[in-house]
Amino acid sequence: MSKRKRNNAQTTLGTSPGTLTYVGADVNYATKITWVEYNNEEYKVCQIPHFSDLNQLELSKNKRHWFNIDGIHEPQVIATIGEIFNLHPLILEDIMNTEQKPKFESYEGNQLFFTFKMLNYNATTREIESEHLSLVLIDNCVLSFQEERTTDIFLPVQNRIVASAGKTRKNGVDYLIYCLIDLVVDNYFMCLDCLSDEIERLEEDIIQDAKPLAMRELYGLKREEMTLRKSIYPLREMIATVLREDYPSITHYTSLYFRDVLDHTSQLIENIDSHRDLIASLMDLYLSQVSNKMNNIMKVLTVISVIFMPLTFVAGIYGMNFDNMPELHWKYSYPVVWVVMIVMVILMLIGFKRKGWL
Repeated sequence: MSKRKRNNAQTTLGTSPGTLTYVGADVNYATKITWVEYNNEEYKVCQIPHFSDLNQLELSKNKRHWFNIDGIHEPQVIATIGEIFNLHPLILEDIMNTEQKPKFESYEGNQLFFTFKMLNYNATTREIESEHLSLVLIDNCVLSFQEERTTDIFLPVQNRIVASAGKTRKNGVDYLIYCLIDLVVDNYFMCLDCLSDEIERLEEDIIQDAKPLAMRELYGLKREEMTLRKSIYPLREMIATVLREDYPSITHYTSLYFRDVLDHTSQLIENIDSHRDLIASLMDLYLSQVSNKMNNIMKVLTVISVIFMPLTFVAGIYGMNFDNMPELHWKYSYPVVWVVMIVMVILMLIGFKRKGWL
Protein backbone atom coordinates (compact mmCIF):
# COMPACT_ATOMS: atom_id res chain seq x y z
CA MET A 1 0.00 0.00 0.00
CA SER A 2 1.33 3.39 -0.94
CA LYS A 3 1.93 6.14 1.55
CA ARG A 4 -1.01 8.51 1.77
CA LYS A 5 -0.34 12.13 0.88
CA ARG A 6 -1.21 14.47 3.71
CA ASN A 7 -2.62 17.94 3.21
CA ASN A 8 -0.95 20.93 4.84
CA ALA A 9 -3.30 22.62 7.31
CA GLN A 10 -0.76 25.10 8.68
CA THR A 11 -2.06 27.82 6.34
CA THR A 12 -5.07 28.27 8.66
CA LEU A 13 -3.00 28.79 11.82
CA GLY A 14 -3.45 32.24 13.29
CA THR A 15 -6.36 33.26 11.04
CA SER A 16 -9.63 34.50 12.48
CA PRO A 17 -12.70 32.19 12.51
CA GLY A 18 -14.62 32.30 9.25
CA THR A 19 -11.57 33.14 7.12
CA LEU A 20 -11.87 31.45 3.73
CA THR A 21 -8.66 29.48 3.22
CA TYR A 22 -8.57 26.34 1.12
CA VAL A 23 -6.94 23.38 2.86
CA GLY A 24 -6.37 20.46 0.53
CA ALA A 25 -4.53 19.12 -2.49
CA ASP A 26 -3.65 21.44 -5.35
CA VAL A 27 -6.40 21.78 -7.99
CA ASN A 28 -5.81 23.09 -11.51
CA TYR A 29 -9.36 23.42 -12.86
CA ALA A 30 -12.23 25.82 -12.46
CA THR A 31 -15.22 25.21 -10.22
CA LYS A 32 -18.23 23.68 -11.96
CA ILE A 33 -21.77 24.52 -10.80
CA THR A 34 -24.83 22.48 -11.78
CA TRP A 35 -28.36 23.68 -11.06
CA VAL A 36 -31.16 21.13 -10.80
CA GLU A 37 -34.70 22.48 -10.49
CA TYR A 38 -37.51 19.98 -10.10
CA ASN A 39 -40.89 19.06 -8.71
CA ASN A 40 -43.19 16.09 -9.14
CA GLU A 41 -44.16 17.05 -12.71
CA GLU A 42 -41.02 18.47 -14.32
CA TYR A 43 -37.31 19.09 -13.94
CA LYS A 44 -34.52 21.20 -15.38
CA VAL A 45 -30.77 20.59 -15.30
CA CYS A 46 -28.36 23.27 -16.46
CA GLN A 47 -24.77 24.34 -16.00
CA ILE A 48 -24.02 27.76 -14.52
CA PRO A 49 -21.36 29.28 -16.86
CA HIS A 50 -19.90 31.55 -14.17
CA PHE A 51 -20.47 31.73 -10.43
CA SER A 52 -21.49 35.37 -10.70
CA ASP A 53 -24.50 34.28 -12.79
CA LEU A 54 -26.07 32.90 -9.61
CA ASN A 55 -27.21 36.43 -8.82
CA GLN A 56 -29.38 36.42 -11.95
CA LEU A 57 -31.34 33.26 -11.10
CA GLU A 58 -34.97 33.43 -10.11
CA LEU A 59 -35.81 30.53 -7.84
CA SER A 60 -39.42 29.38 -7.91
CA LYS A 61 -40.91 28.70 -4.49
CA ASN A 62 -43.05 25.93 -5.95
CA LYS A 63 -40.01 23.90 -6.99
CA ARG A 64 -37.03 22.34 -5.26
CA HIS A 65 -33.55 23.54 -6.10
CA TRP A 66 -30.25 21.72 -5.93
CA PHE A 67 -26.96 23.48 -6.60
CA ASN A 68 -24.08 21.03 -6.97
CA ILE A 69 -20.75 22.88 -6.63
CA ASP A 70 -17.92 20.73 -7.95
CA GLY A 71 -14.74 22.31 -6.58
CA ILE A 72 -14.10 24.06 -3.27
CA HIS A 73 -10.62 25.46 -3.90
CA GLU A 74 -11.62 28.97 -5.03
CA PRO A 75 -12.39 31.29 -2.08
CA GLN A 76 -14.05 33.88 -4.31
CA VAL A 77 -16.58 31.33 -5.58
CA ILE A 78 -17.42 30.07 -2.09
CA ALA A 79 -17.66 33.62 -0.75
CA THR A 80 -20.07 34.63 -3.53
CA ILE A 81 -22.27 31.61 -2.90
CA GLY A 82 -22.24 32.45 0.80
CA GLU A 83 -23.40 36.00 0.11
CA ILE A 84 -26.19 34.94 -2.26
CA PHE A 85 -27.63 32.35 0.12
CA ASN A 86 -26.70 34.24 3.30
CA LEU A 87 -24.65 31.34 4.69
CA HIS A 88 -22.89 31.59 8.04
CA PRO A 89 -19.11 32.29 7.73
CA LEU A 90 -18.29 29.18 9.78
CA ILE A 91 -20.14 27.06 7.20
CA LEU A 92 -17.99 28.49 4.42
CA GLU A 93 -14.81 27.89 6.43
CA ASP A 94 -15.67 24.23 7.04
CA ILE A 95 -16.59 23.74 3.38
CA MET A 96 -13.08 24.73 2.27
CA ASN A 97 -11.26 22.73 4.95
CA THR A 98 -10.84 19.20 3.61
CA GLU A 99 -9.43 18.06 6.98
CA GLN A 100 -12.61 18.98 8.83
CA LYS A 101 -14.04 15.89 10.50
CA PRO A 102 -17.67 14.91 9.79
CA LYS A 103 -20.18 16.94 11.76
CA PHE A 104 -23.68 18.42 11.73
CA GLU A 105 -24.59 21.97 12.74
CA SER A 106 -27.74 24.08 12.69
CA TYR A 107 -27.56 27.85 12.24
CA GLU A 108 -29.97 30.76 12.34
CA GLY A 109 -32.22 31.16 9.35
CA ASN A 110 -33.11 27.47 9.40
CA GLN A 111 -29.76 26.48 7.91
CA LEU A 112 -28.69 22.86 8.38
CA PHE A 113 -25.09 22.04 7.58
CA PHE A 114 -23.67 18.55 7.02
CA THR A 115 -20.03 17.77 6.29
CA PHE A 116 -18.56 14.28 5.87
CA LYS A 117 -16.27 12.19 3.67
CA MET A 118 -16.82 10.23 0.49
CA LEU A 119 -14.57 7.16 0.44
CA ASN A 120 -13.46 5.10 -2.54
CA TYR A 121 -11.20 2.05 -2.59
CA ASN A 122 -8.31 2.27 -5.04
CA ALA A 123 -7.54 -1.28 -6.17
CA THR A 124 -4.18 -0.20 -7.64
CA THR A 125 -2.71 1.36 -4.51
CA ARG A 126 -4.86 -0.76 -2.16
CA GLU A 127 -5.81 2.26 -0.10
CA ILE A 128 -8.95 4.26 0.61
CA GLU A 129 -9.15 7.68 -1.02
CA SER A 130 -11.14 10.36 0.75
CA GLU A 131 -13.11 13.27 -0.71
CA HIS A 132 -14.48 16.13 1.39
CA LEU A 133 -18.23 16.75 1.00
CA SER A 134 -20.58 19.35 2.46
CA LEU A 135 -24.35 19.80 2.26
CA VAL A 136 -26.42 22.84 3.20
CA LEU A 137 -30.20 22.68 3.56
CA ILE A 138 -31.94 26.06 3.51
CA ASP A 139 -35.66 26.57 2.75
CA ASN A 140 -36.43 24.66 -0.47
CA CYS A 141 -32.81 24.58 -1.62
CA VAL A 142 -29.89 22.18 -1.20
CA LEU A 143 -26.25 23.17 -1.77
CA SER A 144 -23.77 20.33 -2.21
CA PHE A 145 -20.02 20.91 -2.32
CA GLN A 146 -17.51 18.39 -3.68
CA GLU A 147 -13.76 18.53 -3.37
CA GLU A 148 -12.98 17.36 -6.92
CA ARG A 149 -14.71 17.51 -10.28
CA THR A 150 -12.95 14.65 -12.11
CA THR A 151 -15.96 12.47 -11.25
CA ASP A 152 -19.36 13.64 -10.06
CA ILE A 153 -20.15 11.35 -7.16
CA PHE A 154 -23.73 12.66 -6.91
CA LEU A 155 -24.50 11.85 -10.55
CA PRO A 156 -26.63 8.76 -9.68
CA VAL A 157 -29.00 10.96 -7.65
CA GLN A 158 -29.19 13.48 -10.49
CA ASN A 159 -29.98 10.69 -12.93
CA ARG A 160 -32.72 9.51 -10.60
CA ILE A 161 -34.29 12.97 -10.68
CA VAL A 162 -34.07 13.11 -14.48
CA ALA A 163 -35.61 9.65 -14.84
CA SER A 164 -38.25 10.44 -12.21
CA ALA A 165 -37.35 7.12 -10.62
CA GLY A 166 -38.17 6.46 -6.98
CA LYS A 167 -39.37 9.06 -4.49
CA THR A 168 -36.79 11.81 -5.05
CA ARG A 169 -38.94 14.15 -7.14
CA LYS A 170 -42.06 13.44 -5.13
CA ASN A 171 -40.56 14.56 -1.82
CA GLY A 172 -38.92 17.70 -0.48
CA VAL A 173 -35.31 18.78 -0.33
CA ASP A 174 -34.87 17.04 3.03
CA TYR A 175 -35.38 13.75 1.19
CA LEU A 176 -32.75 14.88 -1.34
CA ILE A 177 -30.32 15.36 1.57
CA TYR A 178 -31.11 11.82 2.69
CA CYS A 179 -30.47 10.47 -0.82
CA LEU A 180 -27.05 12.13 -1.00
CA ILE A 181 -26.00 10.85 2.43
CA ASP A 182 -27.34 7.39 1.69
CA LEU A 183 -25.28 7.28 -1.52
CA VAL A 184 -22.14 8.01 0.51
CA VAL A 185 -22.99 5.34 3.09
CA ASP A 186 -23.54 2.78 0.32
CA ASN A 187 -20.02 3.55 -0.89
CA TYR A 188 -18.74 2.80 2.61
CA PHE A 189 -20.14 -0.71 2.26
CA MET A 190 -18.29 -1.12 -1.05
CA CYS A 191 -15.02 -0.03 0.58
CA LEU A 192 -15.60 -2.43 3.45
CA ASP A 193 -16.26 -5.30 1.03
CA CYS A 194 -12.98 -4.58 -0.75
CA LEU A 195 -11.12 -4.61 2.55
CA SER A 196 -12.83 -7.90 3.45
CA ASP A 197 -11.51 -9.44 0.23
CA GLU A 198 -8.00 -8.21 1.06
CA ILE A 199 -8.21 -9.68 4.56
CA GLU A 200 -9.32 -13.07 3.18
CA ARG A 201 -6.48 -13.04 0.64
CA LEU A 202 -3.92 -12.22 3.33
CA GLU A 203 -5.30 -14.92 5.59
CA GLU A 204 -4.72 -17.56 2.91
CA ASP A 205 -1.23 -16.22 2.15
CA ILE A 206 -0.22 -16.25 5.81
CA ILE A 207 -1.51 -19.79 6.35
CA GLN A 208 0.42 -21.04 3.31
CA ASP A 209 3.62 -19.05 3.84
CA ALA A 210 4.19 -16.18 6.27
CA LYS A 211 6.27 -13.79 4.17
CA PRO A 212 7.60 -10.48 5.61
CA LEU A 213 5.46 -8.53 3.10
CA ALA A 214 2.31 -9.90 4.76
CA MET A 215 2.92 -7.97 7.98
CA ARG A 216 3.38 -4.75 6.02
CA GLU A 217 0.10 -5.34 4.22
CA LEU A 218 -1.64 -6.09 7.52
CA TYR A 219 -0.52 -2.75 8.93
CA GLY A 220 -1.75 -1.12 5.73
CA LEU A 221 -5.17 -2.74 6.16
CA LYS A 222 -5.24 -1.60 9.76
CA ARG A 223 -4.59 1.97 8.60
CA GLU A 224 -7.39 1.81 6.01
CA GLU A 225 -9.77 0.45 8.63
CA MET A 226 -8.89 3.44 10.80
CA THR A 227 -9.73 5.74 7.89
CA LEU A 228 -13.16 4.13 7.64
CA ARG A 229 -13.61 4.30 11.37
CA LYS A 230 -12.77 8.03 11.55
CA SER A 231 -15.34 8.76 8.85
CA ILE A 232 -18.19 6.52 9.99
CA TYR A 233 -18.21 7.09 13.76
CA PRO A 234 -18.81 10.87 13.47
CA LEU A 235 -21.36 10.24 10.71
CA ARG A 236 -23.37 8.02 13.04
CA GLU A 237 -23.35 10.72 15.70
CA MET A 238 -24.34 13.27 13.08
CA ILE A 239 -27.38 11.25 11.96
CA ALA A 240 -28.31 10.54 15.57
CA THR A 241 -28.30 14.30 16.28
CA VAL A 242 -30.62 14.93 13.33
CA LEU A 243 -33.06 12.35 14.66
CA ARG A 244 -32.75 13.43 18.28
CA GLU A 245 -33.60 17.10 17.67
CA ASP A 246 -36.77 18.47 16.10
CA TYR A 247 -35.89 20.44 12.96
CA PRO A 248 -38.71 21.97 10.90
CA SER A 249 -36.76 21.29 7.68
CA ILE A 250 -36.73 17.52 8.34
CA THR A 251 -40.19 15.98 8.05
CA HIS A 252 -41.31 12.93 9.98
CA TYR A 253 -41.50 11.01 6.71
CA THR A 254 -37.84 11.69 5.92
CA SER A 255 -36.81 10.96 9.52
CA LEU A 256 -37.79 7.36 8.96
CA TYR A 257 -35.25 7.15 6.15
CA PHE A 258 -32.60 8.80 8.29
CA ARG A 259 -33.20 6.05 10.84
CA ASP A 260 -32.40 3.55 8.12
CA VAL A 261 -29.12 5.35 7.43
CA LEU A 262 -28.37 5.30 11.15
CA ASP A 263 -28.93 1.56 11.17
CA HIS A 264 -26.55 1.16 8.22
CA THR A 265 -23.82 3.17 9.96
CA SER A 266 -24.20 1.00 13.07
CA GLN A 267 -23.84 -2.08 10.89
CA LEU A 268 -20.72 -0.63 9.30
CA ILE A 269 -19.18 0.04 12.70
CA GLU A 270 -19.87 -3.53 13.82
CA ASN A 271 -18.18 -4.85 10.69
CA ILE A 272 -15.20 -2.54 11.21
CA ASP A 273 -14.81 -3.78 14.78
CA SER A 274 -14.94 -7.36 13.49
CA HIS A 275 -12.28 -6.55 10.91
CA ARG A 276 -10.09 -4.98 13.57
CA ASP A 277 -10.26 -8.15 15.68
CA LEU A 278 -9.60 -10.29 12.61
CA ILE A 279 -6.56 -8.23 11.62
CA ALA A 280 -5.20 -8.54 15.17
CA SER A 281 -5.72 -12.31 14.96
CA LEU A 282 -3.91 -12.44 11.62
CA MET A 283 -0.98 -10.55 13.13
CA ASP A 284 -0.80 -13.11 15.92
CA LEU A 285 -1.06 -15.90 13.34
CA TYR A 286 1.76 -14.35 11.31
CA LEU A 287 4.02 -14.10 14.36
CA SER A 288 3.13 -17.67 15.29
CA GLN A 289 3.95 -18.88 11.77
CA VAL A 290 7.28 -17.05 11.81
CA SER A 291 8.07 -18.52 15.23
CA ASN A 292 7.17 -22.03 14.06
CA LYS A 293 9.29 -21.61 10.96
CA MET A 294 12.23 -20.48 13.09
CA ASN A 295 11.73 -23.43 15.46
CA ASN A 296 11.78 -25.84 12.52
CA ILE A 297 15.01 -24.30 11.26
CA MET A 298 16.57 -24.55 14.71
CA LYS A 299 15.41 -28.16 14.99
CA VAL A 300 17.07 -29.09 11.70
CA LEU A 301 20.30 -27.35 12.67
CA THR A 302 20.25 -29.06 16.07
CA VAL A 303 19.74 -32.49 14.51
CA ILE A 304 22.62 -31.87 12.13
CA SER A 305 24.83 -30.74 15.00
CA VAL A 306 23.94 -33.81 17.09
CA ILE A 307 24.66 -36.13 14.14
CA PHE A 308 28.11 -34.64 13.53
CA MET A 309 29.15 -34.62 17.19
CA PRO A 310 30.05 -38.38 17.38
CA LEU A 311 31.50 -38.25 13.86
CA THR A 312 33.72 -35.39 14.92
CA PHE A 313 34.72 -37.39 18.02
CA VAL A 314 35.76 -40.39 15.91
CA ALA A 315 37.59 -38.21 13.40
CA GLY A 316 39.35 -36.41 16.25
CA ILE A 317 40.61 -39.61 17.79
CA TYR A 318 42.08 -40.97 14.57
CA GLY A 319 43.44 -37.60 13.62
CA MET A 320 45.92 -37.52 16.53
CA ASN A 321 48.48 -39.64 14.57
CA PHE A 322 50.00 -41.49 17.55
CA ASP A 323 52.51 -44.18 16.51
CA ASN A 324 51.11 -46.83 18.89
CA MET A 325 47.54 -46.73 17.46
CA PRO A 326 47.19 -50.25 15.92
CA GLU A 327 44.31 -49.23 13.61
CA LEU A 328 46.51 -46.75 11.74
CA HIS A 329 48.58 -49.54 10.13
CA TRP A 330 45.68 -51.88 9.38
CA LYS A 331 44.79 -51.89 5.69
CA TYR A 332 41.02 -52.01 6.41
CA SER A 333 41.04 -49.14 8.93
CA TYR A 334 39.78 -46.48 6.52
CA PRO A 335 36.68 -48.37 5.22
CA VAL A 336 35.88 -49.70 8.71
CA VAL A 337 35.84 -46.16 10.17
CA TRP A 338 33.52 -45.06 7.36
CA VAL A 339 31.19 -47.97 8.03
CA VAL A 340 31.15 -47.23 11.76
CA MET A 341 30.34 -43.55 11.16
CA ILE A 342 27.60 -44.35 8.63
CA VAL A 343 26.03 -46.87 11.01
CA MET A 344 26.13 -44.28 13.80
CA VAL A 345 24.33 -41.73 11.57
CA ILE A 346 21.69 -44.27 10.57
CA LEU A 347 21.07 -45.32 14.18
CA MET A 348 20.72 -41.68 15.29
CA LEU A 349 18.30 -40.90 12.44
CA ILE A 350 16.18 -43.92 13.40
CA GLY A 351 16.17 -42.78 17.01
CA PHE A 352 15.14 -39.21 16.07
CA LYS A 353 12.39 -40.54 13.85
CA ARG A 354 10.93 -42.75 16.61
CA LYS A 355 10.91 -39.81 19.04
CA GLY A 356 9.11 -37.62 16.48
CA TRP A 357 11.95 -35.14 16.15
CA LEU A 358 12.07 -35.53 12.38
